[in-house]
Amino acid sequence: GAMAEFYFKTALDVTSRTNNHEARGNALNSLSGIYRVESRNREAEEAVREAYEIHSRIGNDRGAANALQGLGEIYYVRSRNQEAEEAFREAHEMHRRIGYDLGAANALDGLGRTFRAQSRNQEAEQVLRQAHEIYSSIGHDLGAATTLDSLGHLYRKSKNQEAEKAFREAYETHSRIGNDIGSANALEGLGLIYRDQSRDQEAEQAFRQAHEIYSSNGHDVGTATTLNSLGHLYRNQSRNQEAEKTFKEAGEIYSRIGNDRGLANALEGLGRIHFARSRNEEAKKAFKEAHEIHSRIGDDGGVANALDGLARVYSVQWNNQEAEKAFRQAHEIYSRIGNDRGAANALSGLAQIYRAQSRNQEAEEALKKAYEIYSRICHDLGAANALDGLGELYRTQSREQEAEKAFREAYEMHSRIGHELGAANALGGLGHVYRAQSRNREAEKAFTEAHQIQSRIGHDLGRANALGGLGQIYLKESRYQEAEEVFRETHDIHSRVGNRAGAANTLVGLGEIYRAQSRYQQAEKLFREAHDIYSVIDYALGTGNSLRCLGVLLSERDQFQEAQTSFCQALLAYRRAGEPFSQAQTLMLLSQIYLIRGSSLRAEESLTEALSIGVRLEDDFLQGCALARMAQIFGSQSRYSATLAEPLQSGALCEQMNEDIRRGMALRGQGKTFLVESKHDEAENSYSLARVLFSSAGDARGEASALRSLGTLYTLQRRLDLAMTRFAQARSISADIADHDGEVMALGCLMAACLVQKNLARLRSYCMEALNIYGRTQWSTGKVNPASQDCDQVS
Repeated sequence: GAMAEFYFKTALDVTSRTNNHEARGNALNSLSGIYRVESRNREAEEAVREAYEIHSRIGNDRGAANALQGLGEIYYVRSRNQEAEEAFREAHEMHRRIGYDLGAANALDGLGRTFRAQSRNQEAEQVLRQAHEIYSSIGHDLGAATTLDSLGHLYRKSKNQEAEKAFREAYETHSRIGNDIGSANALEGLGLIYRDQSRDQEAEQAFRQAHEIYSSNGHDVGTATTLNSLGHLYRNQSRNQEAEKTFKEAGEIYSRIGNDRGLANALEGLGRIHFARSRNEEAKKAFKEAHEIHSRIGDDGGVANALDGLARVYSVQWNNQEAEKAFRQAHEIYSRIGNDRGAANALSGLAQIYRAQSRNQEAEEALKKAYEIYSRICHDLGAANALDGLGELYRTQSREQEAEKAFREAYEMHSRIGHELGAANALGGLGHVYRAQSRNREAEKAFTEAHQIQSRIGHDLGRANALGGLGQIYLKESRYQEAEEVFRETHDIHSRVGNRAGAANTLVGLGEIYRAQSRYQQAEKLFREAHDIYSVIDYALGTGNSLRCLGVLLSERDQFQEAQTSFCQALLAYRRAGEPFSQAQTLMLLSQIYLIRGSSLRAEESLTEALSIGVRLEDDFLQGCALARMAQIFGSQSRYSATLAEPLQSGALCEQMNEDIRRGMALRGQGKTFLVESKHDEAENSYSLARVLFSSAGDARGEASALRSLGTLYTLQRRLDLAMTRFAQARSISADIADHDGEVMALGCLMAACLVQKNLARLRSYCMEALNIYGRTQWSTGKVNPASQDCDQVS
């Protein structure tokens, strides 16, 4: 490169002295090509623009067309697709007008690649076939074979058989004419096809053959590119150590020859390996370096790819704001440069962020948009992956029928295109759906088939996931020996491939087996080991899960104080992870501890918060569980009834008052029963009558209690303004009679309603007011929304 640059610059000096304009234009064209190979795209653009001006000024149409061709190539590698298209079209028109068929075919080939980069696949196929016909008609075997390479890449994602045929024909042609580099290019294309189809052994063989040819011919760019491809193959197989070594080798070659774009691509691959191994800070560093290089050389597509990687790191670090920002930026770039596939990938990433924040409607919309884009550009693999995402989303919302339909369609699509890894993952999704529906035989069959596929294609991580699903089935059916065997095998796999989160998940599964067998010491040891791993890799969801399991174990051993602490710590972890469903489940477990420890107020407030989460998520299952547990509390002797064990006074008037109070209490209890049965109109009538009776009897505490019950009903119905009014009225009545217990309970209800409204400012305000009451009265802090207040103090 350096020597060639020296010669062309010397030629430029000579042409300047001799005023040979045509020679100067040709030298500039050649110099631009040198710069382009070295990713010095700005210098390349300046040189080729000057060449175009010279050739245009002297009327050399062929030279001007060649310069336009070079300009199109520069725009193409910088993802400036609209400008690339204009340059290639002008070059083609000029070559066609002067009757230069080879130049016209070259321009069509460039135009086809530009269309492919924008996912304009039909247009790409049309012009590439035209180019291939021209090359074939003029006997230009090299051009014909190169165009077959381009067609192979075009067909790669949706027409695997045609893609494989195109690459094979290209390989045969390159081999026949002795073009080793072309043969290696075709072999690399075949390797990509095999990799897409999970034909990993054939893929590795093709990549290694290509690598050997490139190396023996001293073709550093090709050598590094095949190392990159091998790295991604190893990454898919969870052969992370080999992948890391390969990406580093590729990066060293790119760095040595000054190929910035290749170096950035290798850094991106390295970042994904670090990410897979939970080395998130190293992953972030690699993606940021790749982003900086792509930005410097003006490679918009590369910038978007690096942003995509950064977004995925931010997401596992629970930095959802930064993750969403990065995915949005990537989506905007992909959309601007016409990369539909990239835009759809970014939408899929955004959907993961939305789902982690329980923004389920936005997640569903993003996945459906991604599916539409993939379908439009005939990217079957992407469409199938979007269906997988929808299946997972529906599954977590207990929309089992829709989840099953999505996973089935994904499985059929993966199977049709020969993508065994995707087919196995979809089967795993179906297994989880069946398990949730207690269709255990179907679940076992799905997980077993998934495991067989993952074993056949050598995908260790997928094999471990399928075994984990089987382990859950065996655990559910008390088949403890089989469950333990598969969990141990799963743990070995995760440990071997360096997947620390997976290894910790398996320890939790083993702990659950031991807990079910009352082997408490062994179970506790495993839960604590898992917790330590999650803490090291900063995996908040896993931390919450291990603490929740530990809390259940401690409660079974009657260690209620320790169990309460563990559940509170789990709540904090789930809050950090943005997992409201798990928060609600833990709140319900915590309510049981509070009841056992004699704090029905805390239990009721925990369930109120769980119910609020269920309402916000529109999750009938959560709402039903919270209401059912509330009914258990309401069905026992109420806190208030204890104050009425004896009549207030004697006398006819007071007897009537006592009777009204008793009737009010009965109506309030009836209202709670109606609420549990989702008979909201009847519940409202009962609560309203109870309020009237308490008021007529002059029982302010009873009236405030009925108002809080009405507010809870209105919260459930999403009549939030009315709910806030009733809670405020209850608070006012309690304050008037200095009933600190009632006032703080009303504030807790107001806080829960604010949580549903996502009005954090008012929630904090109510919390501070409740704390002020505590400060004045030394009243127990546990009565102020204990799940949120109490647990914040746990470290």
